[in-house]
Amino acid sequence: MAAIAHNPAFAKKVGVPQSVGIDFNKADKGKTFKGGGAMKSDMKEDTKMDKAQDTAMIKKAFKQHDMQEHKGGKGTTLKLAKGGQLSKADGCATKGKSKGTMIKMKSGGMC
Repeated sequence: MAAIAHNPAFAKKVGVPQSVGIDFNKADKGKTFKGGGAMKSDMKEDTKMDKAQDTAMIKKAFKQHDMQEHKGGKGTTLKLAKGGQLSKADGCATKGKSKGTMIKMKSGGMC
């Protein structure tokens, strides 16, 4: 605000009337900020909100577990991303993504 109060070109550039800068500059006269000050902490509110979210998530997980396991549910409702296709050797591990070469087992046999 001091720059706006003392420089009309800057006041015009930022779009703030110079009179506003002068008023702010007058209001700040004589104030020092040497000692700093205690900042307002929202930590208690943040902690309370996090705790509420965690509690809700745990309750939801227990409810889903009870519905699936104890009340005749049909397994999980969790949807996972589909993986790639198995190799043509019925699930035998392959080396590399495009070569399709078989990995030899230590016992000497293949999959």
